Formats: sequence, C-alpha cells, structure tokens
Amino acid sequence: MLITLEPFDSDTNFSYKQLILSGYALCVLLPILLIHPIENYVYKIQTNRWFVLNECVYILSTLSIIFIFSFFYHFFVISGLSSFSNQLIWGFIKSYGIPFVPLIVPLWLYLRSKYGEIEVPKYKAEHPKKVKKITIHGVNKAETLTLLESDFIFAKAQQNYVDIYYNTATGMQQKTFRSTLSNMVKQLPKAWQVHRSYLVNLDYIKTVEGNARKRFVRITPTEETIPISQVYYKALSKRLSNSSQ
Repeated sequence: MLITLEPFDSDTNFSYKQLILSGYALCVLLPILLIHPIENYVYKIQTNRWFVLNECVYILSTLSIIFIFSFFYHFFVISGLSSFSNQLIWGFIKSYGIPFVPLIVPLWLYLRSKYGEIEVPKYKAEHPKKVKKITIHGVNKAETLTLLESDFIFAKAQQNYVDIYYNTATGMQQKTFRSTLSNMVKQLPKAWQVHRSYLVNLDYIKTVEGNARKRFVRITPTEETIPISQVYYKALSKRLSNSSQ
C-alpha cells in the first residue's frame, strides 16, 4: 500500500526505493509483536476473557506506537534529518498517520474477529472445587448480593437491568440489578456468555438442544432454556465435548 499510494512525499525517485519503503512494514509489525505479550497477559489475568474496552485500548495503543515508529523511520531513514520536535511528531501523525486509520483499522478488526477464537476454559476434574464467596454490585450502592461463586446459575439482561439467578438451600432465587451484562461478566468468575443477553454457569448445563438455525441449553435445577448464539456455539460445544471425555 505504501509503495502503491506513494505517501510521505515518496513519489521522488531514489536508490532502492521499494526496499526502503518496505521498511514501513516493520513499523507496523514490530508494535503488534511488542503489544502481543501484554495482550496475552491481560487476557489471562481476566480469566481468559476479552472485553470491548480491552479491544479499544489495544487498538489505540498499538496505533500510537505504529505512528511513533513510522515517524522516526520517516524522519531518520527516508528524510535523513537529525533533529525533531514534538510539534513535528504531531504534525506527522495528523497529516500522514490518521488518514490511514479508515483504511487499516476496519480490515484489522475484521481479521481479528474472523480468525480470533472464543475460548471456554476446560474444567479440570482433578482439582477440588474451592468454596469462594463473591459480592455482586449494581449501579446503585444498595444493590448487592453475596453468594458462593458456584451458586450462580445464569443471568439475563433486559434493557438496563440484569436478572441474576442463583442457587440457595430453598431452591433457585432471583435478584434484579440495574447494570449491564458486560459489568456482570467482570464480577462473576463462573459466568460465560452464550448469547448477547445471557450468561451461564457451565456447571449447570444439562443438555444442548436444537439445530443449526436455533440452539439452546437446558439447565438445572430448573428446566429453563437459554438460547445460544452461533458465535458462541463452537467454543461451548468444544468445551462440553472435552469435559465429557
């Protein structure tokens, strides 16, 4: 693209032009490789979860580093200059970096969504269950619920509210929070998204039913059915297959 569009005043002929311009590819590749270990670390400490906010921070951070690398490459290698200022850096980003964003970022996001995989961690039977209490908070300070993390059954989002269903000694109970589903995912270690409006504790799944057009899970201790979106089905099916072996 750099050679074809002739950016950064690169339409001037000079020795080894295509080879030198191809160096801009390193300015893109190196930041991605540098950020990747950090991306993996954040993914792991969030118990193998990746949120929209994480994706936004990742894209902005990587783009910023790409712009900086490209500036120094353009400044020292292409232009052969020896001194620079913050004003020059910002001018370069504004004039040559930002215009490339609409061309690169949509394709970048598409490739990440297409080739990225939703993973559901495998259950390790050899490890005994740990009894751990968690406290769920809603938008309002008075909205709290303390329970064992293993007692969470499923959650259902409706507009600006989320219904939490959990197990008790007297059976399944329900509590409504003013919140979002993404906020609940962060507070519920046992919660895994199977639909844009549902979170499920996989330990309560009884069966997976339906066909390619419409699938759902049936959970215990009730006969409640929860729809499964196609985007989450592959990971869920793989996890259940591994746990049954």
